[in-house]
Amino acid sequence: MMGPFSRAAIASLTLTLLPLASMADSACLSAAPFAASSSSLAISQDDEQLLDLLGHQATTTQARTLLAYNQHANSINKPILGNYARLRLAALALKDGDTAFARQQLSEVEQNSPAAVDAAFLLAESYRRDGDEERARAWFIRIAARFPGNPRAVSGLVLAGDDWRNQGADALALPVYNLALTKAAENLNALDQLSSQPEQLYRTLTNTVAGNSTTVMDQLVLAMVRDNDSQVLTATRQLIAAHHQQKCLDRRETDLHNAIQHATARDLTNGAFRTAAKREKTATEQEIADLQRILQNAPDADELNAQLVDAQERLERLNTRLNKLGGTALPAALQQRKDQLAREKQQVESNLTDARRRVREALQAQLPELETFYRNLAGEAQLGKAQLLQKKS
Repeated sequence: MMGPFSRAAIASLTLTLLPLASMADSACLSAAPFAASSSSLAISQDDEQLLDLLGHQATTTQARTLLAYNQHANSINKPILGNYARLRLAALALKDGDTAFARQQLSEVEQNSPAAVDAAFLLAESYRRDGDEERARAWFIRIAARFPGNPRAVSGLVLAGDDWRNQGADALALPVYNLALTKAAENLNALDQLSSQPEQLYRTLTNTVAGNSTTVMDQLVLAMVRDNDSQVLTATRQLIAAHHQQKCLDRRETDLHNAIQHATARDLTNGAFRTAAKREKTATEQEIADLQRILQNAPDADELNAQLVDAQERLERLNTRLNKLGGTALPAALQQRKDQLAREKQQVESNLTDARRRVREALQAQLPELETFYRNLAGEAQLGKAQLLQKKS
């Protein structure tokens, strides 16, 4: 029921718990992907011992260690691993026939935990062991309602239908088979939509917690994350980093826009002065040209020479005033910021595109297996329904 556990397993369970806001704003300064890795996760000695235990076949000698972990361990990973310790304890208790202790352990598994599906199945099995078939089947139906995207939940419905059919309770078996067929069809339809709209998966990977596979999308996320050959973990870290960098760049772009607006407003204020000064400069330059032309024929005209000097001094003052007012072009510092921002946005968009491509490839690799599983379940439900209807006829 449970596969081996490792640091990668913890990474797969905690990856999408990483809050985007916790990443430093300095990430805006670089377009490099977020460099988190499973090796950076804190693994305590208690965690190491429990992971090693869960990675091996269940034996009764493990009970003491499992109990000690939940009672005494002080680890950041305990909210996750503690649920799996309870699952192993419950499984050992069922093996020994202690259904009461098993149910007590299962009742402490958090409902939003990725272990909740396994806990529900073990609970149904505990009632089956007690001979309470009615309650066991009721739990299978409850599991399918709570976790409609989980293939084992649909499989549980088929098993419940088979139980009722074998006991001659045809009126109870038929609606369960129909429910299993409906769930399988809904999940296959969801997979078909997801294959054509992978951006739904991008949002799930970057904005939600990889939980207990209540939907087909959750189930796909968990399947890909747990696949050792899948590149979805690396791609998701890149997605998270790129999305965060994009938000940072958006804030910087807003600040830059405000700075440009301020510079533009200041430029508009100076615009009237600049226009008047330019007109006066043009007139003064024309006045100087006219005086110089006249003085060529009357070089000793003192009054005209005085006017020329005065005009030349006025032109110098006008040029000084225009230089202080500045030009209409964007200030060099703002232009540099604008160009740098454009380059960084282009790099982040490239990172997003690459990460989405890698996620899409992981999705396409995982879809066929899950689709086959649902089709087989639908076939089993249809077969059970056909046998039931054949018996009636």
